[in-house]
Amino acid sequence: MSDDNDAKMGESQAPGISAKDYGLPGDEIVAELPVFLTHRIANNLHLLQYPQKTTQARPGELLPSVARFKPIHGQIEMDIPLDVQSPMYNKERGRELGAGLSDNGRLLDIQTLVSVDVPKSSNYLAAVVREGALHITPIAKVTQLRSSLKYLDLVAEKEQAAKKLEDDDDDEEDAKETKVQTVQVTVRSAQAEEALRQQQSSIAYIQQRQEEEPWSSLSYFDMDSEESNSVFSKLMAAHTEDLVCKTSPDEYLTAIIGSTEPDVL
Repeated sequence: MSDDNDAKMGESQAPGISAKDYGLPGDEIVAELPVFLTHRIANNLHLLQYPQKTTQARPGELLPSVARFKPIHGQIEMDIPLDVQSPMYNKERGRELGAGLSDNGRLLDIQTLVSVDVPKSSNYLAAVVREGALHITPIAKVTQLRSSLKYLDLVAEKEQAAKKLEDDDDDEEDAKETKVQTVQVTVRSAQAEEALRQQQSSIAYIQQRQEEEPWSSLSYFDMDSEESNSVFSKLMAAHTEDLVCKTSPDEYLTAIIGSTEPDVL
């Protein structure tokens, strides 16, 4: 494959060619398009998935009030406003959950989406058909955005702190009573203890590094904005050159699927 930023990968031919001409069964081939591979924005092109959303997003639906990014660890967070004036919004429950945001009786008025990396199992491409040609751009990273429930943890912490104060008051009256405590003993080998310690230390270190990295503000532009259209135009190849294949068909197939020799029993 050529190292050029934009490379042509196919030739345009007249439609109407039968699949049988290629030794293939099935439908008639109605068109063949030249394919252009471009890397103009490949390093910065991320695919964001919304697995908890069952319908296609409408313009403005996912417009965040705040968007932030940790470039080193690749973390993304977006605060999506909630319609607290909607008749479907339970303000009493919203005020209870809002305690996880502040102590001033604030309603839960945002839904925070946090990024979860998707393990790379295949290569993704963004494809655009324009003027009878297919333009493809490799996608650098695939990320899922899921709802954060940190506010529930904060609410639970406040409830536990309040309960602890009540329990402390009750314990003062029984301070002289003997307390019996059950101790559970777990025996591990020295090797297992060391492996567990290293694992916990590694996880804690990674989490600490992620938390220490400061957030950078992101500007969000919706799908119909001028800025989005400008970026979209960069998915089309700016220059077109024929792709020079440096391998034979057999070598190319072998690199993809392994040996091309038939299995002999």
